[in-house]
Amino acid sequence: MPIHGRKAVQLLQDLKRARWLPPFNDKVVKEVAEEILSDAKEIKRLVEQQDAEDSLENEVLIGLYLYDDLIDRNKRCLLAYLNARLEVIEQLRWEVGRMVPDEKLQKLHEAEKQYLNNYNDNLDKYMKRYVPNCKHRLDITANAEAPEHQYIQIRMLRDDPQLDGIVSNGSGLLRLRGGCQIMVLRSDVEHLLRAGKVEQVKTPCTDVVGGF
Repeated sequence: MPIHGRKAVQLLQDLKRARWLPPFNDKVVKEVAEEILSDAKEIKRLVEQQDAEDSLENEVLIGLYLYDDLIDRNKRCLLAYLNARLEVIEQLRWEVGRMVPDEKLQKLHEAEKQYLNNYNDNLDKYMKRYVPNCKHRLDITANAEAPEHQYIQIRMLRDDPQLDGIVSNGSGLLRLRGGCQIMVLRSDVEHLLRAGKVEQVKTPCTDVVGGF
């Protein structure tokens, strides 16, 4: 009998070694699922074989317990792998909003991308409807840390068509183009800062404006 559980453990080890998330290992996930099904078929075979003899020998009972434990172990490892990835994906939304870097998006399974889209939609609906008749929606993902200054100066690192013409809550229309520097409310661009789309420029003016 081949060594059981090795592939399931490999999935968890890949998660532990990765700096963020490893690419979804569809091949190994399917192999673990096949191993679970194979063990379930073996349990069924042993039970049917003994039913014909109207008794269960001790050796057969031990085998049934063993296969059941192997199945349970593989299931736990597989669910831990999938659940850990979803938790990281949810955290990504709180860190960068909808500005998910391409290098991270490419590591997700298509089902995980759909999960992220659904999570984004549900979170946006909640923030929009939490305070009825409010001019600006509540953004519960902003200001993850207490800001030192209300206003900051930022520099756009590179051209991005999606960011040229953002309507913000407090800073109005933002025309963010590569190399430009503007003074804005930190809460309006915090997701862009976390996503690495813009960088904060430290200037003496920051202290003056931030004191308002």
